[in-house]
Amino acid sequence: MLAPIDFIKEKYIQPNHLTQDALCEALDIGKKTLSELYQHKRGFTLHTAKKFAKFFDINAAFILMKQLEYDLAHDTQTYEKIQPFKALDTQKKQESSAKWLLASINNSISDERQHYTLEDLLTLFGHEEIAQKYAYAVGVLFTQVDYVDVMQFCTLYGISKNALKRVYDFYIHTFDAQGVKAYEWLFQTL
Repeated sequence: MLAPIDFIKEKYIQPNHLTQDALCEALDIGKKTLSELYQHKRGFTLHTAKKFAKFFDINAAFILMKQLEYDLAHDTQTYEKIQPFKALDTQKKQESSAKWLLASINNSISDERQHYTLEDLLTLFGHEEIAQKYAYAVGVLFTQVDYVDVMQFCTLYGISKNALKRVYDFYIHTFDAQGVKAYEWLFQTL
């Protein structure tokens, strides 16, 4: 990619046989500044671009955009520690959804040592066999937690319909419960 100063040299400076001294005087810039521009040790600043633009009757924004394109093309910084906003937003939504579900489930459990955790929820949905210790959580999940909240949790954590259906079937069989219309409708397609 051609540096902006090289473009200006080819298009304006060399055809007009302008020396660096003549440019420095006409543009009111120092020799060091111009020399560093020529050697690609520095790029155009706003003021330098405006001076070149006025002198050669071109657009300063054009020079600055070319400088930006050049800098971006030669930039090697990777910014690995920075996560995309979407990932951070998803993480916050996951935490919020999990807290809401866990608060609903743990609300009536007075002994905090027996409270369910996010790991418990993920285990509940992630294993083929559902341990009896999760029965209370499953009962609350389908009787007291809103369907939309359960679905949001499942979506955010990538829990499949099949995994949800397995937990729902456990609920129906363990509690000899009537079906919940919203879930019955959801599982019709499975």
